[in-house]
Amino acid sequence: MSCQIQEKGTETINNCKLEELRFQDTSTIQLEDLQEWVNTKQVQTVEELMYALPDVYRRNFSLVEHTKALGQSDLNSPRIILFGEDGHLLFNISTMEKAVTYDKVDGMILDKKSGDWELFQLDFTNKDIEVRRSPQECFRCHGEKHPKPLWGSSNEWPGVFGDNEAKGPNGEALSLRHLNKMNEIKDKKVTNKRLLSLEWDTLQQLRSGGVRKIKNNRFGAELIVSNQFIGSSVSLGIYKRMKNKDQELLKELSIPLLLLTAQQHDSISLGSITQSKLKQNTGLEIDALYSKLGIEPTFDFSIKDSKENSTTDKFWRLGKGNLYEQIALQLLYDLSNEDKQIYQLLNSTKTEVHCVSKDHTINNLLELVHHKMQYMYLLSGKGKANIAEEYLPLDDDEVYLSVLKPIYQKLQHLYVMEQTL
Repeated sequence: MSCQIQEKGTETINNCKLEELRFQDTSTIQLEDLQEWVNTKQVQTVEELMYALPDVYRRNFSLVEHTKALGQSDLNSPRIILFGEDGHLLFNISTMEKAVTYDKVDGMILDKKSGDWELFQLDFTNKDIEVRRSPQECFRCHGEKHPKPLWGSSNEWPGVFGDNEAKGPNGEALSLRHLNKMNEIKDKKVTNKRLLSLEWDTLQQLRSGGVRKIKNNRFGAELIVSNQFIGSSVSLGIYKRMKNKDQELLKELSIPLLLLTAQQHDSISLGSITQSKLKQNTGLEIDALYSKLGIEPTFDFSIKDSKENSTTDKFWRLGKGNLYEQIALQLLYDLSNEDKQIYQLLNSTKTEVHCVSKDHTINNLLELVHHKMQYMYLLSGKGKANIAEEYLPLDDDEVYLSVLKPIYQKLQHLYVMEQTL
């Protein structure tokens, strides 16, 4: 059993499963590992690459019928997107054997120190395999200065197997034709070795209108998991860039960013005194504050939109939250470790939801912020893959209702007091 976010809790026990030592292994595959595999001829084909990666990559995948990337795909020869144990390393693999790009694997990897994503391509076309870093043809869509992954927003994955093609409330729902093709692959009635290498939950019977459950993943819902992983990696990169840009400025803008993030919801409004203080000191436009920190939300936050799109959606969603809120979570976590007043504010605010399992109950917002950070950002690599087998992250990507709204008035009061002194 594991932690679950529910409305009411009855049992209080000290330790959370997320904190167990066996899940703290952050070892991951890096681009240097791929280069070493090529140099030592450990990997000489795309198929060998897929098997050289940890097994979780062949479990954590999505199939794409219509791709915006370079290369071709269709219903019978979908692209395979591997998002791995935590979304920091992504692969785009062709299964269309007659395509000229069949033996070229496109990828992106997050540099967790700089916060930037690096584009790369593994070219298996010739005997001498080439690892191309920062291929120019990819910048057109992903961006050049600060490239970003491109992936559908929650409930909107056009062209991806599992995106609901029929009218209905469920964004993640298999259409009949995608279901039939998935069953062919799962039952090994296809010949493509790359499709045959994928691992499926053999206990699940796929059905029309349902979702594919990831093997060895307790939560399971494939596309929501992909968004949680890719979204948290993108958010982590953006926040790292903000810190690298100017830590003092970030500290100065932290509470304004938190207040303006919460104010994006209709149920929240700033008090007149708070508005006056913000207008005087930082301004009321949240994107202008991000711009001061080197971030452009209309591009950096709009993961489903390429650089060429004339209009973008900066409110890209993981599952139950967006990237503004994920940045707010990381801000609160750092502030709780550095600012005594924020620590006390969070510690004194009782949670309106509880993390309930046989292991753990959360009692206040300080614990809740640290809990969400533990799953979304602090766990990574092998540990993140292992915890997925036991842990059920029902609401870990939700920040506004559970965290920002309960402390909104207190944050306003704290900000006004600080600006008045």
